[in-house]
Amino acid sequence: MAELKSAKFGRFHAVLVVGVMLALIFDGYDTLNPSYVLHYTLGPWQLSHGAAGFMVSAGLIGFGIGAVAHGPLADRIGRRPVLLTALFSAGVLSLLTATMATGFISFVLLRFLTGLFLGVILPLGTAFINEFAPARSANRVVAVTVAGYTLGGVLASLIGIYFTPVHGWPVLYWIGAASAVLAVLLIPVLPESVQFDVLRGRHENVARTLAKLNRGRSYDGVRFIQPRERASAREMIATVVNPHFRRTSIGLWVCAFLTLFCIYGLSGWLPSVMESRGNGFAASFLFLTILQLAGIAGGLTVAVVCDRRDGNMAAGLVVLMVIATVAMALVGFGGGSVLPLVCTALAGFGIIGGQSVLNTLSAQTYPVHLRSTGTGMMFGVGRIGGILGPYLIGWLLDWTGGATNAVFIAIVVATVAAAIGGGALIVFRRELTRQRGERESHIPVV
Repeated sequence: MAELKSAKFGRFHAVLVVGVMLALIFDGYDTLNPSYVLHYTLGPWQLSHGAAGFMVSAGLIGFGIGAVAHGPLADRIGRRPVLLTALFSAGVLSLLTATMATGFISFVLLRFLTGLFLGVILPLGTAFINEFAPARSANRVVAVTVAGYTLGGVLASLIGIYFTPVHGWPVLYWIGAASAVLAVLLIPVLPESVQFDVLRGRHENVARTLAKLNRGRSYDGVRFIQPRERASAREMIATVVNPHFRRTSIGLWVCAFLTLFCIYGLSGWLPSVMESRGNGFAASFLFLTILQLAGIAGGLTVAVVCDRRDGNMAAGLVVLMVIATVAMALVGFGGGSVLPLVCTALAGFGIIGGQSVLNTLSAQTYPVHLRSTGTGMMFGVGRIGGILGPYLIGWLLDWTGGATNAVFIAIVVATVAAAIGGGALIVFRRELTRQRGERESHIPVV
C-alpha cells in the first residue's frame, strides 16, 4: 500500500521496531541458549556428542514445524494474535523448562514444544516489519529490527558466561520466561497488518492505523480497496511454489538451509571446540559472543549499502559468504591467539549477516498477502539445516575422535555452497523482476 511505503519514519515506526525487536531478542536468546546447557549436562547426563547435539536440534525441529505451519494461519486469522500467542507460550514453556527439565528426555521434549512457538516469531516479525517499513529506508529498518534476534544470542552468551557458573543452567530459562510478560505488554502496542484488515473489510481499523502512521491526516470514512480476494492456505502455499516464484523460492530455501546449518552448528559446538583447544570456559564462550555481535554488523552493512546505492542484496549475500568461507578456514587451520578471534568475528559478519540478508530478501520477494507464508516456508526448510547442524557436527566429533578441524571443514563446505546459491538468486530475482515489469506494462492506463 502506497500510504505505508511513502510515510516518513516516525514515532509509530520507532515503537513498532522496538516492540518487534524485543520479541526477536527473546527468540534469539531462547534459541541459542542450549549450547550453555551442554557444558553442564554432557557429563552428568552421560551423553555422547551426538546426543548432546540433539539437545540443540530438538528445539529446532519444533522451529521448523512452527515456521511452516504459522504462515497460512497468520495470513488467515492475523499476524498480531499469532505473534503474541507464540511469544506468550514460549515464555510459559521456558518457565517449565527451568523447573521440570531434569534429564535428557524431559529437556528434549520441552525444547521441542518451545520450538513450535519460537519458530513463529522470527519469520512473522520479519514479515510484519517489512509491511510497515518506509520505502526509502526499508532495508535498514528491517536489518535493525532483525538484529534483535542476534542480540538475543549475545544476551544468551552473557547470561551463560556470568550467571550459569553461579546459578546453574536453569537460570537461562527463568530469564527466558519474561517473554510471556512482554507479550502482554505488546497487546496495546502492536497493530494488525493493514493488508490483512483491508482484505477483511475492516476499514475502521485501517483508518486508525494509518492515522497513527501519518499524523495530521484523517482517514475517517475512507473505504479501502481490496487488492485481491481472501486466499486459502492451499492456494497461498501453491502460489509460493508456482512457476513464477519456484526458482527463487528454492534458491532462498537452499541458502537458508546452509546458513542455518552453520549458525546452529557453530552456536552449539564452537564454545566446546574452543575449550578443547585449550581456552578457558569464559574465553571459549567469548568466541560465540563475538560471532553473534559481528553478525549484526554484517546484516546492517549490506542493508545500508543497498539502501544508499540501490544495490542488489543477493549480491551482498554472495560477498558475505565468501568472507565467511575464508574466515572459517583460517579459524580451523590458523594458529595464534588473536587470529582466531578476528576470524571468528569475520565468520559471524558473513554467516549471521547473510541470514539477516536472506530474511529481507524473502520478505521482499513475495506480495504482502503471501509474505508470512513465503517467509515461513523459507524458515521451515532452513530449520532443517539448523536441526542437522548441531547433530551432524556432534556426530563428526564422535566419528573423528574429537578432531576439531572436521567442524570447520563442514562449515567451509556449507558457506561455499551458500555463496553459489546466492549467485543463483541474483539471476532468479532478476528474472522475477523482469516478469513483474512485463505484467505491469500490459496493464492498460485509464
